[in-house]
Amino acid sequence: MSSLDELAEQLRSPEFNTRAIALAELVRQGKAATPVLLEALNSPDDVLRVQAARGLGDIADPASAEALAQALDDRNEEVRANAAQGLALMNDKRAIGALVRTINDLPDLEHYPFTLSIYNLIELGSPALPAVVPLLKSSDPTTRERAFLVFTTIVSALPDGKDWQQLWQSLGSYDPHGTTPERERAADQLSSWIDQRM
Repeated sequence: MSSLDELAEQLRSPEFNTRAIALAELVRQGKAATPVLLEALNSPDDVLRVQAARGLGDIADPASAEALAQALDDRNEEVRANAAQGLALMNDKRAIGALVRTINDLPDLEHYPFTLSIYNLIELGSPALPAVVPLLKSSDPTTRERAFLVFTTIVSALPDGKDWQQLWQSLGSYDPHGTTPERERAADQLSSWIDQRM
């Protein structure tokens, strides 16, 4: 079995398979590997920072929470998205805000408009809704579309949302691509509905 120093070196290899095996072994070693991955998270190498953020999330060591929170400002969207997921995996209090902030980062190329953060927000369920609702009024149509996807998926799984189509119509038929006045009114109705239930 390789030492942590050896794994840290392998993580910097130009060979994809070597890096992947090193990352898997670091994750398997758990919290003992946190210092190695924290160091990698500060690398100028984008690929290395992505691996570090992913590995720290998988290990879910609370000692890495602050570094992951800082990585939300990284220039690389894959680092940001994995950092947000890491916070969610360790149940950090900043997780929902981080996931909302990175809702457009790292799109799932096979399942538009899903992103890594959308999957995590849906997994969190109704506690995520109050933070997602303000995005329904975003100036960016893609952000609105993604926020509405999270909202729809979570609410339709709740007892009150079993008949989603009827509920949606009764609350103003929100359309992320609709005209601004109608969209804003419907967003306000959805927000009020959530406020009454949270």
